[in-house]
Amino acid sequence: MIDHIIADLIIRNASVFTVDKDDRMAQAVAVKGKTILAVGTEEEVLAFQGTETTIIDAAGASVLPGFIDTHIHFLMYGLLDNGIINVAHPRVHSITDIQELIRQEAARKQPGEWIKLNGYDHNKLAEGRHPTRQELDEAAPDHPVQLTRCCAHMAVYNSKAIEAADIGDGSAYAPDEVVRNEDGSLHGLLKETAHMDTSTRVEFSQAELLGGLQNADHIMAENGITSIHDAGSYGGVSPPEMQEACRKGLIHTRIRPMIFDMFGKESGKKYIRDFIATGIHTGCGDEHFKIGPTKIMLDGSSSGPSCAVIDGYSHDPQNHGIQVWQQDEADEIVMEAHCAGFQVTAHAVGDKAVTIMLNAIEKAQKAYPRTDCRHRIEHCGITNPELIRRIAELGVIPISNPSFITINGSDYNRYYGDRVNYLFALRSYLNHGIITAIGSDAPVTHPNPMNSFFAALNRKDIKTRDNVGSGQKVTVKELVRMFTYNGAYVSFEEDIKGSLEPGKLADIVILDQDLLTYDPENITDVKVKYTLIDGQIVYQA
Repeated sequence: MIDHIIADLIIRNASVFTVDKDDRMAQAVAVKGKTILAVGTEEEVLAFQGTETTIIDAAGASVLPGFIDTHIHFLMYGLLDNGIINVAHPRVHSITDIQELIRQEAARKQPGEWIKLNGYDHNKLAEGRHPTRQELDEAAPDHPVQLTRCCAHMAVYNSKAIEAADIGDGSAYAPDEVVRNEDGSLHGLLKETAHMDTSTRVEFSQAELLGGLQNADHIMAENGITSIHDAGSYGGVSPPEMQEACRKGLIHTRIRPMIFDMFGKESGKKYIRDFIATGIHTGCGDEHFKIGPTKIMLDGSSSGPSCAVIDGYSHDPQNHGIQVWQQDEADEIVMEAHCAGFQVTAHAVGDKAVTIMLNAIEKAQKAYPRTDCRHRIEHCGITNPELIRRIAELGVIPISNPSFITINGSDYNRYYGDRVNYLFALRSYLNHGIITAIGSDAPVTHPNPMNSFFAALNRKDIKTRDNVGSGQKVTVKELVRMFTYNGAYVSFEEDIKGSLEPGKLADIVILDQDLLTYDPENITDVKVKYTLIDGQIVYQA
């Protein structure tokens, strides 16, 4: 009888938001093995207590399903400070600061070894510009150097790196991708395909890769994130490394890798086609590691700014961003993946890129109708009423990144003007019955979900407190659902996780405050006290 079942762990005295179909609230949760045994009142749940049951008193704080980050560069983020030097603001304030870090790293490495840095934002450097090839040469004349911007869509390379990548005069790439000085010489800044191609030459050791995965795993647990959708890191090497780490129990985070080679358009096509040829498609795997969607990269970044927009940027009307794929190219690869049974997605930030992906999905569905595809668009940054109507009609899932607003909000107002009213348009999505999920895009932003909460609840730049499309605010409960149940839905796993219900996986986060009553303006002060995966405590503050 059920009365004889003894829980391994009980969380009591809690504000339990179950995120079930009725958004039911409860007081306690019981766990048996790796699944949830019971959710209900204290009296109901404590009936499962035994002499060996671990009891956690939540002290009235929120207990939620584990957060699901549906767009993160897991390995890339984990390598920060574990093979890649983190130069994000405010760690560095100037190009001089970056040069000093390069000099220090050069002194530790043998000549010819790569020096890798990530996270600078030229808008936040004292000089207000990108560093140059010559400035990197000055700091490390005997080492190839890669200095990646925070958006990961561009990087500055020194002369040794450009030589190693065989860039030559850069004429093989689109003019916007290889930046030149006034005299025609190479500046060192490479964008999109030129940058991605050059990235293939950057080297990492096996120890660095495993260390990066374990570092990322720890940070996820620290922030209550129990599942992630990896949006691409270092080409074909990343998924096997992740799968092996999951298989051996070296990491706890559940991983859903996208089939995506970020190192160039042609290599990206080949990577997807090679996967299609195996017969393996989205959903293959287990509860810890499972194949996600195929992904292509259609345009640049929102903060560069380099995303492909229909109308020019507000601060630079002649600039329409960088469109990496043409419509016919996107149509072709989306059709192939769709017909092979894959979920498909694309990095599409600007409204022009979003239009291209919607066109491709619509064409594939008309030619070969499939039910419940759950095709997605990563970022889906700038939209408009017509695009939102089409997203709803096609059943496409936008993966939003509201945390971008916390660090780039003031720049967005300058770059996009009134278009911020449809930037990461969470309220519009809800009003149109669109299911959306949330991703941090770390290392572009920190993966702490509270950064996304701040932006989505307040629609403000966290530093300047400028308003950024205030009409798109959502409620705490709506946002929690996007971060949990919807995250599971995106990967066809809503039956096993994403809500706190008996029989589902015991992936649980316990906060130090009641999220539902906490002041939204100070929401970033909320911390994680415990994170559980498979009913096991993987983090305790």
